[in-house]
Amino acid sequence: MSNGAPGPGEAEWFKVATIFGRSLAFLCLQQTSVKDGAVLEKAEFLRGLGLPYSDSAGLIGSSEASIKELARLAKKPKGGGHGKNSKAKRTKR
Repeated sequence: MSNGAPGPGEAEWFKVATIFGRSLAFLCLQQTSVKDGAVLEKAEFLRGLGLPYSDSAGLIGSSEASIKELARLAKKPKGGGHGKNSKAKRTKR
């Protein structure tokens, strides 16, 4: 494996290691209070363990697009200033 490409036997071990990694991540999720949380919470927990959204989506019963949209909405600022601009009332003297 001097050039970085996996050999014939190494590719099979890579698949096995991937399956073990996903399984362990799911088991870790089940042992925390996050398991009862929202989809984004679960996805962020699994992401912290090294799983991308594409892998974590399958484990928590969602889609990658849904998780990415939830993450985008969570980053969006909340509060005023996004609606119609209103001018301040002026008092006449």
